[in-house]
Amino acid sequence: MIAGAAVIALIGIGGGVAFAASGSGSSTPTTLTAATTPASGASTPATGPAKHKHRGLLGRAEHGSVTVKTKTGTEVIDVQRGTVTAVSPTSITVKSPDGFTATYVVDSSTKVRKTGQQSAIANVANGDNVGIAAVHSGSTDTAKRIGDRGVPKTTTH
Repeated sequence: MIAGAAVIALIGIGGGVAFAASGSGSSTPTTLTAATTPASGASTPATGPAKHKHRGLLGRAEHGSVTVKTKTGTEVIDVQRGTVTAVSPTSITVKSPDGFTATYVVDSSTKVRKTGQQSAIANVANGDNVGIAAVHSGSTDTAKRIGDRGVPKTTTH
């Protein structure tokens, strides 16, 4: 679980993923951003969350992990965006556009937002587009934030 009062926020499900983590002694959260890796292998930090849903590294992220430092050590945070393929009161399975599929534990501390409003796991359905931030511990990923954008709109030509 998250140490102390550390907070993880999934921001802008459609526009990118960002995390804010702060220990219980801090009044200002630290924003963590993704890094790009040039061919040389050197890391260059991104400038922050994408302002537009089609811009920036975070706007194109499908899944990944980030390790954050907490007051009691480190934690691994897994993130994923994709389509719900299975959902129950205790778990959710998501498939990203590249075919990556993962199942996350849902518990009483999981926060769910559907189309921008506070919601519950019971309102998340197969086929919905979601973004997930989960704490990874051992072989278990426990969802802390689920952002549900609903079923994608289909266009006819």
